[in-house]
Amino acid sequence: MSSDTTGPRVEREPVTASELADLGVDFDKDYPGATPEEFRRYLVLSEGGWFSVVKHQSTLRSVSRVPAGLLGPVQLASAGLELG
Repeated sequence: MSSDTTGPRVEREPVTASELADLGVDFDKDYPGATPEEFRRYLVLSEGGWFSVVKHQSTLRSVSRVPAGLLGPVQLASAGLELG
């Protein structure tokens, strides 16, 4: 059995300390001993559609969850096209 790693992947983007502060994360209270490097932003698909989430990676606790568009990571070639 081959281990093909060219399939779909979810890119997990780093989140800065200032972004986490803007989201209301209190490291001492909410995530004792955690660092900003332990948080990532990425797209998820749930029963409510696509969401951009920020999660603490070792616990998978959500810090933020906002709608991310109808098609999630799919960008249509016609997006932003103005006819007229």
